[in-house]
Amino acid sequence: MTQLQIAEELYGCARKLGNSRDKKNNLIKLPSIINDLARDIAVSKYKPSGFRVFVVVDPKLREIFAPAFRDRLAQQWLVGLIEPTIDKQFINDSFANRKEKGTHAAIKRLQHFMRQEANTHYCQIDVKSFFPTIDRTILLGLWKRWFTKLSFDAQTLFQLDYVATQIIMQSPIDPRPIISGRRDLLSSIPPHKSLFYAKEGIGLPIGSLSSQFFSNLYLNELDQYIKHTLKIKSYLRYVDDMMILGNNTQKLIRQKDKIDEFLRNQLHLSLHPHKTITQRVDQGSDFLGAIVFPHHSYVRQRQVRSFRAKVDFFNRLLDPLKPPLRNTPTGGAWGKCVSQRECYTIHHTTLKRQILATLNSYYGLFAHAKSYTIRQKLFSTMGKMSETIIPANRA
Repeated sequence: MTQLQIAEELYGCARKLGNSRDKKNNLIKLPSIINDLARDIAVSKYKPSGFRVFVVVDPKLREIFAPAFRDRLAQQWLVGLIEPTIDKQFINDSFANRKEKGTHAAIKRLQHFMRQEANTHYCQIDVKSFFPTIDRTILLGLWKRWFTKLSFDAQTLFQLDYVATQIIMQSPIDPRPIISGRRDLLSSIPPHKSLFYAKEGIGLPIGSLSSQFFSNLYLNELDQYIKHTLKIKSYLRYVDDMMILGNNTQKLIRQKDKIDEFLRNQLHLSLHPHKTITQRVDQGSDFLGAIVFPHHSYVRQRQVRSFRAKVDFFNRLLDPLKPPLRNTPTGGAWGKCVSQRECYTIHHTTLKRQILATLNSYYGLFAHAKSYTIRQKLFSTMGKMSETIIPANRA
């Protein structure tokens, strides 16, 4: 691609970022950022800058490495070009970070397997500390094998390979990331789950679009092994959470052991030793935030508690006599909103629109489960908000 063509692609990437905070902060400088980035990509001088790191607590404690705005554009450019071709090579039952392959699709697929007469039991497994233990050298080798399948001209292939290599091999802690949010939470991350304690060349940052794509590329090796070598028909994966189903528990355990062996030998990963669950499908499975049965599912109480915490938080935001609680477990954008006291500068209507979007995300999740009574009860606890803010899936 020429520098002009790359710049045009990057402008398209900027449009896809919507009204993000980073985009607003860099709007005036956007032409300069894009032109400089396009030039660096065109002449193979692109170097990723440092991350901003913070901690989220919902649904669990995790450190997030947010790339700089310039690097987000570079990742959008890269993934947007390579994903359409490579994604077609992934198995159908690999979910997460793929078009029409979200949590609801994964749960429906699991229920499909559960309803099959040959599947009386399931074995639920996941990878131990997945993102912090990905071997970037192995990932780079996988990428080198895959990118030659892309149908671009030689110049574009070289540019894609260069940018991908820079992103894959970047150490998340070099240059030293900027720490934002609560430092006490960051220090409470267990060492085996933190990139600050990872060995050299190990770990991908959670929070990058490229990490989402490359994690699927990494575990595609496992998917192909399970489907074509072990020949397990009833198998699905959502990021690093996996389900295999059958009618013989001993066989399921043997298959699980072979999966663990493959992970250790080929990908330098391992299954979590204390998160293997084998039981009958009619007993249900705690999977992707829902209790899943063959013909229905239920909302987890953790999500209900999270919703109620958000409602209390939002009621305090809308009531000037009740300042927000600093330790409200909101995390993400709302947590930053509190720490910087930005909510009070937002137009009231805009604030309500943002609140409604968050509430609708919860109700949209609840609506896929057997939750009519819960949704009605939760709406009744919304207090003054229920007078003007009505979620789309309340009924």
